[in-house]
Formats: sequence, C-alpha cells, structure tokens
Amino acid sequence: MSLFPQIVLIDEIPENSTGLVAVRVPLQNVLKDVSLLCLGSSGNLTLAKDVGIAVGKILKEKGVTYYVFGSFDVLRITDTDPLAKVSTSPYITAQVLSLLAEGLSTAGVVPVFSAAGEVNEQVISALITRKATYPMMVESVEKYERLKRLGYTTTLVIDTEGNVLVGKPLRFSWAYEKEIDYESLRREVLENSIVLLDRNVKKISVNDPWSGGVLVFSDEEWLLKIAQDVLDGRRAPTGRTP
Repeated sequence: MSLFPQIVLIDEIPENSTGLVAVRVPLQNVLKDVSLLCLGSSGNLTLAKDVGIAVGKILKEKGVTYYVFGSFDVLRITDTDPLAKVSTSPYITAQVLSLLAEGLSTAGVVPVFSAAGEVNEQVISALITRKATYPMMVESVEKYERLKRLGYTTTLVIDTEGNVLVGKPLRFSWAYEKEIDYESLRREVLENSIVLLDRNVKKISVNDPWSGGVLVFSDEEWLLKIAQDVLDGRRAPTGRTP
C-alpha cells in the first residue's frame, strides 16, 4: 500500500482543467438523459461502448484525466436514485460497466469504477470473468482488501478523498480524433431503451422503473410519441425490463 499526492476530485464538469483531475458526476450530466439505468435497459447493450467513447471525448476535451462512475451493486426497489444503477441483473450491470470503461479508455480517459456503498458479489465475479478489473474508488483500504479477497485486483485504487491507495497515478496520452454526432447517438440510445413494464397501466413513466406502463428516459416530445405508440400496441418496445 502507498499514499501518493491527492488526485483532484470534482463534482462538476470543468470548463478546462489541468493536472490529475477526476470528475464524479452522473452519466446523464455528461450526455443528456443517458443514465446508467437507460443503458442497462437498452435492447442493444453494445451502445454502452459508443456512449463511453462519446463521454470520454467530451471529458478529454475539458482536460479531465479520470471519470468516476457506476456502482458495484444492483438496482433495488429501495433505491432513492435508480438512475445511478444499471440493472437488477448483476450480469447486465457488469457488461454495461465494462463496455463503458472500454469506451472511455478508447477516448483517452481513465475509467474509475465507484465501489463505494453496497457491493454485489455476483457483479464482482462477472467483472472478473470479463477481465474488466479497471481502476476503482473505495471508501477505505479495508474495502479494497475485501474486494481483493473476492478476486478483484487492479493497478490503481483511490479513496473518496482522491488519495491514491494502490498503484501510481496514470494518464492516457491519446484522444479520440473522429467526430461524434452526440445528438444522434443519444437519440439512438433513448429510442433503444423504451421498456414496456405493464400494458395494463396506461401511463408513460419517465425515469421511474417502478410505476408501470411504458418506461422512457427523457420527456422529449419525439420520444413520448413513440412511447405512446408502444403503450397503444402500435409499436414494439425496444428495451428490457431493468
């Protein structure tokens, strides 16, 4: 174990940053309306990698080195912020987290999984199986020791204050040079995450996986029209129940 100088943790997207800056904001604050739960509810999970590249490109251009995201727990009905979880399934949770991390890495931003809070051991096992043991943030050295006992080891561990507990700070030198149509991507993701929860409940639920009806992840008019068609049986749903 070692303790290196603190990485600067910020809870907003900077206009321009230098040094070793880690951003810790909800995914939908970077790419509008595209939350972790939205990705986990998608009928096309591979879009998570494209989102990772897009989010990484946005952050890289702001000088961000690390993006802290995710949860090692699954969605529960007691969650006060369901958008911060991926799915009730530990396997879908691991798949989306690993694809997002792969996309961020492609764009030159170091992905850091947030392992704070509850940990679902099946999520850990699924990440290890996928060889997706990326850097992570924990509350304490004791938390990392517990994750190591579960088989999760990685090259960089920081705590929730930005102190480096394991490894050395790193920075990816590359950036993603291709142009990205962010609006087209977000619309594709949103349109692939229209979930029929209960046709007998005649409502459209925005960002609420527990209210029934049709679940969507934006209140934009174009998406609500599609959701109404799904509710009325004129179109098939595109997403999966969280």
